[in-house]
Amino acid sequence: LLLPSRSMTASNGKWQSTLRSGLARWCTTVGSCSVHGVHVERLRPSCPLLLLSGATPGPFYHSHPHDPSQFDHLHFDMASQVRANLKTVRDILDALGENELPFHLDGGCIERSRRHAQLLHWVSNRGQGFAANARVTADISRAACKELGMGLATTLATFETSGNVSDRRFLIETFAMFGLEGAELGQTAETVRVDLVSQFDAVDEESSVYSVGGQRHFMPYVPAYAVCGPADLALFSLSAASGERSAPRSGEEQVHLAIDKLLRVLSTLGATFDGVALLWNRVADLDAHEEAVLMSRARRGLTRPLAEAVLEVADADPNSHAPDGTPLAIEYIVVAQVPRRRAGSD
Repeated sequence: LLLPSRSMTASNGKWQSTLRSGLARWCTTVGSCSVHGVHVERLRPSCPLLLLSGATPGPFYHSHPHDPSQFDHLHFDMASQVRANLKTVRDILDALGENELPFHLDGGCIERSRRHAQLLHWVSNRGQGFAANARVTADISRAACKELGMGLATTLATFETSGNVSDRRFLIETFAMFGLEGAELGQTAETVRVDLVSQFDAVDEESSVYSVGGQRHFMPYVPAYAVCGPADLALFSLSAASGERSAPRSGEEQVHLAIDKLLRVLSTLGATFDGVALLWNRVADLDAHEEAVLMSRARRGLTRPLAEAVLEVADADPNSHAPDGTPLAIEYIVVAQVPRRRAGSD
């Protein structure tokens, strides 16, 4: 039985709390702290986790900046988009067996994990509008999840968005996470990149450039990360205004400042950018800020791709403002692997 989805007017806080509620199936909250004006929650997994990028209806490996012609062959009706996203979610989980993992998966682990998928849909208010698109999403998901072996999936939420980063014709992006229950957590803390190995010919992991059918695609995100080992997860959100009275007016400058703050928070927690597993980008005016959001990290040498989603916020759910009233072009929601705290530390 697919548990019913909840449509809600989201906010940064509700997106983060929904993510926390999904992680709580496999994680225990072990504390929280404030780091440079950012509230950080610590979660401790009981088994390896698989955290996915947002799935969209097109081919996973495609060009960045985007080339709309790579999506022209797709069906853009809402039902087809929902089915395509859920199939991609299933395919990413099933691809675990094609990747090198530092922990053992028994024969039934993937099947067990698949049944209990934790899903979240970001549904656009374009096309027939959010309410109509959300109804189609709920109706199609029930049957599609059952067909794909995810019959006990939980839909954590359905959030309203505006444009989709891959192509404005896409009306839905779907996030999923899985707990690999029955697998040992492992002896070494790692975030392990998971690829759809059968869908590309070669990859330069240093530059994150994939070769597919003679074409080369830069990818700032990957299908998923498997997170394992004796470590905690840090869950937090931040923006250019975190711990500040103001923020730059320029969206591009805000992106760079958010990256600076992310690196500073990670460093204080004893981690690095290599520990970031999941990043959700809440973006205002995607047409203006898409390239900065997708390309700024790589231009600064942070070429390691993430499990990521980039969503344009809806008018009913805008980003917040800096204390001085400056509108925020981007807000991050982050899950990163960090060392466990020593006894007596913050």
